Amino acid sequence: MTAILFVTSGQIGDAVLTTGLLGHLVETRPDARFTIAVAPRAAPLFRSVPGLERLIALEKRSYARHWLTLYRQVALHRWDMAVDLRNSVITWLVRTRDRRVMGKGD
Repeated sequence: MTAILFVTSGQIGDAVLTTGLLGHLVETRPDARFTIAVAPRAAPLFRSVPGLERLIALEKRSYARHWLTLYRQVALHRWDMAVDLRNSVITWLVRTRDRRVMGKGD
């Protein structure tokens, strides 16, 4: 089983665009179990993802404390892949074999 952490945008339009990449991961890694972190307003888009193990609806908090909340939920897990379309610090802090982070201009 492959464990994939997928951190995506909370803006509805941006979240919709990320479903193409997520669909590719689902197709190419049929044994994968996904943990998806997204803002609550976009969370319904991801509820029916094949292989969804956990959906984390991440409420934005002042002083970027929402990232600390997410870190507490994912830090103890060893990930096979971490995909971060937000370019957050989380993906750099978790233990993972493969790290894919979208940077500015990507």
